[in-house]
Amino acid sequence: MRHLQLTPLPTRGKGIFYAIVSSATFGLIPLFSLGPLRNGMGGSSILFYRCAIAAVLFGGMALLRGIRLRPNRRQLFELFLLGGLCYCGSAGFLLLSYLYIPTGVATTINFLFPVVVALLMRFVFGEPMPLRTLLAIGLSLVGVALLSWTGGALLDWRGVASAMMTVLCYGFYIVGLNKMTVRKLPGSVVTFYVLLFSAVSFAVLALCSGGINPISSWSDAFDLTMLAVVATIVSNLTLVLAVQAIGSTLTAVLGSMEPLTAVGVGLLVFHEHLVWNQFFGIVLVVLSVGLVVFKGTHRKERTA
Repeated sequence: MRHLQLTPLPTRGKGIFYAIVSSATFGLIPLFSLGPLRNGMGGSSILFYRCAIAAVLFGGMALLRGIRLRPNRRQLFELFLLGGLCYCGSAGFLLLSYLYIPTGVATTINFLFPVVVALLMRFVFGEPMPLRTLLAIGLSLVGVALLSWTGGALLDWRGVASAMMTVLCYGFYIVGLNKMTVRKLPGSVVTFYVLLFSAVSFAVLALCSGGINPISSWSDAFDLTMLAVVATIVSNLTLVLAVQAIGSTLTAVLGSMEPLTAVGVGLLVFHEHLVWNQFFGIVLVVLSVGLVVFKGTHRKERTA
């Protein structure tokens, strides 16, 4: 007797939702970073406050909810690698790249990380690479390039090298969330320790570069709090949940929503103009996300 068995996809649907929310809220970083930067706060200090405030708020909420924040020693070491090195490295090297190359070019290079994730998952862990996923990666890369590229600038090799280090660090971060033993921990525990170790690392970087700048105004305090809550707690927690639900590769592909959000913020908040390359970039990003989201229900035949 032959019949069709439909594979339920509730977990996949949740994972896609989490990945889109994560990348979209990451895209709000410029909205809440611009004020403190204009007021003279250094990049390392902003990153420190972002992760420190987020860690305190998230840790407090976790304790109030009775969540046990006690990973074993191996998991604690893995969380240090993910937060204190990979996550911190990705943000720090991206910030460094801005000193040498245009931010649009740096952003474009940064979004090579889905390729790094896909290659690691394929050649290190043997994950199959469907044609649909490859096409989605290609469309998202071209789309992000059109969204971010400013053109006309000579590239300093130091900026390119820093941006590539960002790609590697973030790629290893996403794969590590999937393949290390921390994948067995609740997403809230992983998020808390990643933020905590990142805050410690950023504090060290800030102290080595002149000290941690004080928060000088209520507007800066508001921006840093929103940066911590929306663009850090929400984005990092949903990223962890997405990786746990749909894996590293699809989460990385859906990360292309981040620059799309950044463009939207520029249009709606900062009254920037949409040029032709950004329009076509948006179209390609939406198509790439559509290839992942509307994959459809898998059908499997079995003989009884």
